[in-house]
Amino acid sequence: MSHKKNSFILILFLLSLSCSKQFNLEKISPFVFEESYYQSWIAGVRGGGSGINIYLTLEVSVNKNIQIEGIYFKEKYCRLLFQGDNKYLGNIITNQNKETNPLKNSIVEVEKGNKPPPFNLEGNDAVFVYLENKIKRYVKLTLNKKEIQSLPM
Repeated sequence: MSHKKNSFILILFLLSLSCSKQFNLEKISPFVFEESYYQSWIAGVRGGGSGINIYLTLEVSVNKNIQIEGIYFKEKYCRLLFQGDNKYLGNIITNQNKETNPLKNSIVEVEKGNKPPPFNLEGNDAVFVYLENKIKRYVKLTLNKKEIQSLPM
């Protein structure tokens, strides 16, 4: 009986360790962000959609042991794409200005890549996700908001 109890306690302990470390934020970031901001956009035509573009520029290139993954922002997640010159771009699609057609099933469609964050994010807080030596890591940062300039038509 005692052996079973000890085994059970050991399993619970190991499970709690693996679960608790799953989403820990790094205390010290290996990255220095030269620029980090977002811009909201709405398509110029009715039903054309809307979203948030996220722009990150790192001061130095990442080493070969690090792979940039994505970012959690405003209750959503998106992948970050390398744009050259240490710049990364992410795009989150939102439901504003989205055309709905009652004849299609797209109304109930869940947007790909947009999953709720496992972190409490407020205001302009975001969590940057990367892999270091194949271990997933998380860094919290604050994004500045930049207004989109309207261009004359």
